[in-house]
Amino acid sequence: MPLKGQAEEQALFEEAADWLLTLENVSEGSPTLDEFGVWLSSSQDHRRAWNRVNQTWNMLGAGKALQERDGRDACSAVASRRAISGAGKARRPAFAAARRRPYRTAAALGLAMAVIAMVWLVAPTVLIKIRADHLTAAGEIERVRLADGSMIDLGGSSAISADVNARQRTVTLLAGEAFFDVTADAARPFVVDVRGLELRVLGTAFDVKVTSSGTTVALLHGSVEVDPAGGDTARTLKPGEMLRMDHDTGAVTAGEIYPEDIGAWREGRVFLDDVTVGAVVETIQRYHKAWISIPDRGLAARKVSGLFDLRDPDAALTALVRPFGGKVRSLTPFVRVITRL
Repeated sequence: MPLKGQAEEQALFEEAADWLLTLENVSEGSPTLDEFGVWLSSSQDHRRAWNRVNQTWNMLGAGKALQERDGRDACSAVASRRAISGAGKARRPAFAAARRRPYRTAAALGLAMAVIAMVWLVAPTVLIKIRADHLTAAGEIERVRLADGSMIDLGGSSAISADVNARQRTVTLLAGEAFFDVTADAARPFVVDVRGLELRVLGTAFDVKVTSSGTTVALLHGSVEVDPAGGDTARTLKPGEMLRMDHDTGAVTAGEIYPEDIGAWREGRVFLDDVTVGAVVETIQRYHKAWISIPDRGLAARKVSGLFDLRDPDAALTALVRPFGGKVRSLTPFVRVITRL
């Protein structure tokens, strides 16, 4: 699935999870049921998101626990029946409405986060594990030595597959970030395949990162030929240059970077320039044991630049969002939700 489509579907899953908790706290006859009916019947995508969230919720055993706690049938069944009839009035955006309702218990919200985490993190991770030759956990850094002597440092929550033999040297970056120190071999150019880009080198050192929004390459020394997918002209990077491809638009932009900032994550720090808060959260996520959610789209879209300490991801998150009125809420040891103060 295209990355843009993934982001749109994840947003729908978050709305569906928000509704799941909202309906748990309303009684039959409440106008909220009519609002939910309009949301559910307005789109087949909404129905699919609602069905999958409910399936995962039931897999976790959460639905049964909530029913036992309240001593009543789940309101979601009533709401679903009303939705089919199309009754109701226009609904406010899910998270805007949520901010006007009484704040939910940490346990319930934690379960909602678990629903989203299971659908969007566990399944992709399983697919990556099947393909990966080397895979790191959150906060883990691993050094990989290939058969040709080339070295690869894998960042947290990163994965590669490698095919190095007498005829070729090919590495695919499946997730996360990697720093390459390639052994020169004129007979076998070293190829790195990363989403949207193909990199060709002989002997050089460079950093490659892939996120949901883009792919970035930064060259420390040597030279790298970067060939974007889609027929764009290949470019050759020089030391101290970086290139980024936007996954949504396919646009490729070039810039400069201080050599000491290339691969600095290996020392527990990362410098990011003019990127969104959401992109920084995604980077910090790879070094945090908990799952991080930032449902406020406006906050996630704000642009920042700065140096962040990956050795203390909670402190890095706080420093990131505090200037915009954001707060990091620790709901459980395994869930962080970033909201406005």
